[in-house]
Amino acid sequence: MFRGGDARTRNSFLPLHLVAALLVMLVSSWASAQASKPAGAVRIQVRGGAQIGATATIEGSATIVRGHLMDDAGAVLGGVPITLQVIAPDGSPGAPLPLPSPCDSAARRERRTPRIASADKYEVRTDDHGEFCIRAEGTFGKASLKLRFDGDPLHDATESAISFDSNRASVAHTLLRFEPPPDVIDLERPSVSLTASLRVDRAASQRSTSSVVRREGLVVVLEDERGERIAEQSTGGDGRVRFELPTKAFAGPGAGELRLRFDGTTVLAKATASQPIVRRADVALSLSHPVDVGDPDDGVPIDVDVKTLRGPVTGGVVEALRGDESVGAGEVRDGVARVIASFSFERAGTVPLKLRYVPSAPFFRAGKSLDIEISVRGPGMAKQIAIALVVLAVTAWIVIGWRRAPMRAVPNADDGKTPVPTGRAGVDVVRAEAGQTSYSGTVIDAHDATPIAAARLVVIAPAFQGDGVVSRATSNERGEFVLDASHRSDARLVIEAPAHTKHEQALPLPGVLRIALVTRRRTLLERLVRWAQRTGAPFDAQPEPTPGHVRRAAFRAQDDEVEQWARGVETAAYGPAMVDEQLESQLVAGEPRGGRKLGV
Repeated sequence: MFRGGDARTRNSFLPLHLVAALLVMLVSSWASAQASKPAGAVRIQVRGGAQIGATATIEGSATIVRGHLMDDAGAVLGGVPITLQVIAPDGSPGAPLPLPSPCDSAARRERRTPRIASADKYEVRTDDHGEFCIRAEGTFGKASLKLRFDGDPLHDATESAISFDSNRASVAHTLLRFEPPPDVIDLERPSVSLTASLRVDRAASQRSTSSVVRREGLVVVLEDERGERIAEQSTGGDGRVRFELPTKAFAGPGAGELRLRFDGTTVLAKATASQPIVRRADVALSLSHPVDVGDPDDGVPIDVDVKTLRGPVTGGVVEALRGDESVGAGEVRDGVARVIASFSFERAGTVPLKLRYVPSAPFFRAGKSLDIEISVRGPGMAKQIAIALVVLAVTAWIVIGWRRAPMRAVPNADDGKTPVPTGRAGVDVVRAEAGQTSYSGTVIDAHDATPIAAARLVVIAPAFQGDGVVSRATSNERGEFVLDASHRSDARLVIEAPAHTKHEQALPLPGVLRIALVTRRRTLLERLVRWAQRTGAPFDAQPEPTPGHVRRAAFRAQDDEVEQWARGVETAAYGPAMVDEQLESQLVAGEPRGGRKLGV
């Protein structure tokens, strides 16, 4: 009876509701625009590059091909296959290849014996240092040798070709490399120091025509990716060459490459090495001209010059902040950005804003923010009247209808609000009502809040017989589920999905649930970070250790167990294949336990 009377009261005030809604729509035309829904997350697969360095020499009656394989970060790639194709000068198939053999006994013990892969190809695996060697009885004449690495889940394929002349190949094998490999060239510094080393194969040098091969006084040339010579220095007695270079000698900000070149001598083979780098510079902001007086509700245009020491910047955005709130942003093009600052302000006056640069590429680094003040006009008379009308209409609606009982919300799978990613797995009770005896809700990703389809939910309780399963459910393509189960204090809720780590906890009270799961990739990465931070140096790093860092630190520390585990985590986290429960369990079980010491 009371409900019927309430319905009549609600219908009698419907026109007033419509009037208030229309007034709100008029005011919203000059208010700040609603934020658009975020686009769906795009999964990006990042792959690194690789590079092969090799030389061919004659030792007695045998041909020796030695080389190394590194990635574009300077880390060696061990245990991967390399193919060597012998190409005749005219491109025609050559004579049958002689049988290959390993260059040392260690290769035999480690089962890295080279083999004939086809009529004109050898295949050999790199050792733990990324090096390989093939020994073949006989010579190849003036053939060309093409070496190829077919790539793996983390690295792209690469090829390298070397010209070969048996009559001039009796020289010692050399290896040229950066020590350490440079990653970033800071253009803000006046100069940068680089060190490279030239190593000579001892066994080959002893068989050389010269009794002693000197590494002192050998000229090494440094070039950039354009082939332009940056510097030229001679090696010292230790085979190292040191470059002290002004940063003006380098090109402007961007991705590039540094190349080392040794042209060889009568007893030493040629050698080259390359290293990808990023040339980085700080970005400075300044106003293109004074900011004109404007209406902050309509937006105040601010033109900003965006430059580095090397010239204008293209890419990134300039953001305007009022306190901690972002009030506008503009894309940077050809050194200029136009920022439209829009916010609510009740009166005319000056408003302090802060402009900051947000880079979109690693070769630009945000410099100091720019503090400015802009002059603004207050809201016009028409807007003030519209606001007053809205306030009066809303007040009248509240005063007249305050006696009405609140309407009961229509139950949904969720509360309708966009979930905020927490980054942690868990179960939140969004809504619970007295007398409710079942569960419903959604399963989402804990990091990007996207719905998870095909998630399996199981309620388990202690039982003398059977598996103890009380109820089961599976989420649909929108991540929604309905689980028909009564609450038990001794029951547990288990949730798992194809690409997400299983989560288990005590069964909450019946209601609408929001369940967040963490992908197995992120779980493995988080476990590796916690392990490295707990273990400390040399595995920990700032701001956060990565699988690649842990793998390289383990390689330098000769800790095979940690290196193998970190390599597995790296492949699982960044590889193309989905990480299933079996692989996750295998890597979790293989995690090194307890405190570790180097060499243990």
